[in-house]
Amino acid sequence: MRNDPAVYLDGRAVGCITCAYGPQAAGTTLVALRSIVHALRGWPTPLGVGINSASCRFSRGEEPSDAAIADQLKILATQVIQGAFAMRAGLAAARKPGRLISVA
Repeated sequence: MRNDPAVYLDGRAVGCITCAYGPQAAGTTLVALRSIVHALRGWPTPLGVGINSASCRFSRGEEPSDAAIADQLKILATQVIQGAFAMRAGLAAARKPGRLISVA
């Protein structure tokens, strides 16, 4: 991926979702996943969803049995879309002629 025109996850909003059998495992895995996204130059959304598989199941229609998880997944999806549009607008503005971009 480093030789691709758009390297790794650079400039991409990434929604992180983990499933584990227990809340502590889901949270710990979510932290690790967010770190991986950062290492690949991606932008994790402010909300990450950790799903406790011991208490939340998904129906055949793919809806979670926990209404709070369903709400969190909808918020996460909205943040990914908003982040994608914001990054696209920011990149377009940064690429305008005469605009200086400082990189630390």
